Amino acid sequence: MSSYSSVAAVIKNKTKYHTSRLMLAGALVFTGVNIAHAADTLTLTAGSTPSSRPACFLDITTGKFEGYMPEIATEVARRAGFKLTFNAIPFSALLQSLLTNKIDMIVAGMSPTAQRKTKVDFSEDITSLGEGIYARNDNKKQYKTPQDFKGEVIGIMAGADYGPRIAAMHVAKEVKYYESPADLARDVQLGRISVGIDDYPIIKGEAAAGSLKGMHVVESYQPTQVDPIAFAFRKGNDALVMKVNKAIDSMKADGSLQKILSKWGMKYYAG
Repeated sequence: MSSYSSVAAVIKNKTKYHTSRLMLAGALVFTGVNIAHAADTLTLTAGSTPSSRPACFLDITTGKFEGYMPEIATEVARRAGFKLTFNAIPFSALLQSLLTNKIDMIVAGMSPTAQRKTKVDFSEDITSLGEGIYARNDNKKQYKTPQDFKGEVIGIMAGADYGPRIAAMHVAKEVKYYESPADLARDVQLGRISVGIDDYPIIKGEAAAGSLKGMHVVESYQPTQVDPIAFAFRKGNDALVMKVNKAIDSMKADGSLQKILSKWGMKYYAG
């Protein structure tokens, strides 16, 4: 082979080598873009109460959150293009957990009150509810309004909107607050309090699950107020809230939101 031919062969081989390197680099860059897009899928941590059936509760057999709020939130996330994980947090600690970045979203039976709106932003309304009461089976009193609590010791879930409202009426002899629905039910069952007060759907869910043995829901009682409930987010997440609202609107339009609510036996619906 002539020196010219040898040089040409070397150049040809180097050209093939560099071309192969460039093709490989291009493939890696393209793959990297795909990976980046996959990694960019937003994952939010939702805070939910672990024992507020049917709104939200932790199924101890599966380790998953169930109820109409997690079910709706999961479908909203799918339509809005993000994923959700859930953390079990008592209702009274949800707002503080959101404000301190421990969670990104509240998925529970929380109402967008004027006071809460000063701290966090809410989505569109999901549904609405009011308080209900239950008593021991040997308590035959037909409670209709909080005025019927006169002279009695009553129990209310801590953080509930109607707690301060009922306490401010100064009708009951004493108002006790509870972090756990199980503790509330126990004190009603033991006669330490006359009635337990919680969201009506939650009470009905507990009764259906057999958690109110020896007790009954007082159907004659009328709630002091029926309030909407919604998802909550830290302020400054306007784009996310808009996506969530768009997903909620689409669920209302195609009937899937009402279908989920009906599945869990919701009594009130703001639609």
